[in-house]
Amino acid sequence: MTLFWRYKMQNINRPEWTKLNYIGWLAFFKNNDKYRLTIDELSLGTLSESDKKLIGPSIAAFQCGEHSEGISLRKYAEKFSKLYDENIYNEVINWFIKEENFHSHYLYVFMKGENIPILKKNRLDIIFRKIRQFSGIESEIITLVTAEIIALTYYSVLGDATDSKELKKICHQMLHDELPHIVFQSYTISHFKQSRLLRMKRRILMEITTIAVYFTFHKFFKKNLCSFSFFRKENLGYLSQSEDIIKQFALPDGNPNLMGNQ
Repeated sequence: MTLFWRYKMQNINRPEWTKLNYIGWLAFFKNNDKYRLTIDELSLGTLSESDKKLIGPSIAAFQCGEHSEGISLRKYAEKFSKLYDENIYNEVINWFIKEENFHSHYLYVFMKGENIPILKKNRLDIIFRKIRQFSGIESEIITLVTAEIIALTYYSVLGDATDSKELKKICHQMLHDELPHIVFQSYTISHFKQSRLLRMKRRILMEITTIAVYFTFHKFFKKNLCSFSFFRKENLGYLSQSEDIIKQFALPDGNPNLMGNQ
């Protein structure tokens, strides 16, 4: 399986996603849950030592980051649902967390099969989690969507990094799931008061995260012909699309415009 979108940014401003309110997103995640990836574990164990050395540090970090019990997010989701009168949001978040943990599981199975060490903790993930919990639901969501965007670019590169068919399948599934995740989180951000400060926070967080991830795993990216300028351009491009989607819903006072979102 070839990843056809590596050098072609995907359009996430799609009506089938942008028209969804939380009732729609609940149905979306439930339907997505019917089509989970099956990994052929018997075909694993074929990566060369050089490939494992190349992808090991980054894939271990992302596997760690994908896993979450969602304690903090669930706590903030409960407050969000009351504040914005979105009672179904708690249930939607539970399905979202379930999907994210499937991503962690896919990578875990692959890493175990290829004898790539599993990390219990990762420095970047620890920092991300602390930022998410810094000042409530707003920080939680803008940090989450930043991570989703970074993951999009990373998995597109990872899918082309080796000849492993199972890894390509996993990356294909990840990208299939992460693209609508950005739209889902953007819809949630549209509930917040829209301001220059909020947009500035998102831009700064994206710039810092892009630098941190790229230069932490620069050997992996450079070996796979992914320059820093390309990595940054992709990430900022998805951020721009997210901002455009938010504009479709948001009103200045922070209440979403649901006229076209039923």
